[in-house]
Amino acid sequence: MIISLSPKPEDALANLAAQTEGLPGPYLITGAQAAYTYHHWLLPIAKVVNLRIPEGDITLWQTALAFPWKAFTQTPSLAQVRPATRVAILEPYLSEALHERRVIRKGLAFISVEDVCLQLLVTATTQIALSEIAALLIAQRATLDWAYLLKHTRSLPSGQRLAEIIWAINHEAGRTLLPQEIVGLNITPQASASPLRPETLADLLRPLRAQWKLAHAPATGD
Repeated sequence: MIISLSPKPEDALANLAAQTEGLPGPYLITGAQAAYTYHHWLLPIAKVVNLRIPEGDITLWQTALAFPWKAFTQTPSLAQVRPATRVAILEPYLSEALHERRVIRKGLAFISVEDVCLQLLVTATTQIALSEIAALLIAQRATLDWAYLLKHTRSLPSGQRLAEIIWAINHEAGRTLLPQEIVGLNITPQASASPLRPETLADLLRPLRAQWKLAHAPATGD
């Protein structure tokens, strides 16, 4: 019998859930663990979890996340992550509005899928990050709050980026896979400073194709 010693993506979350009642205050799981919960595509580093917490609660969380956890207040280097058993990256800027939109999965509080998309739309600088936005939009398209996304991207560079990603997905699928008519996006990629160009549409979705057939991707809220 072969026993795998590789940690599963949910291992850090399971460890965190086991001590939920002892956690010191409000929080949201963000980053790669949150994104994976919604798209089940790009695997996170199993032992690393990003936690957004109130600004004044850093010491409380550092105390609560005792050994084998190692808590950081900024993104650690690989040299710091490798020897650790569990890594928590504490992000001390949790707003009440963001916390109110939390999604509870298996007893843990996650940042909403819309807010994950908004963060990635602002910060994505690589093709893989842009593809992750596409993965989130496709996997959650049946239940996504499109009005909320538009409200927070309209007239901003992130709105143009959202429009181009939706255009790219529908172009590659050969049909309206995402509700382009609902969000009123009747554009094609512009020859501007945008990271998307007509010649790079295939590159945007290439990482997805190995796991999904876009034209038949099942609608799911999981």
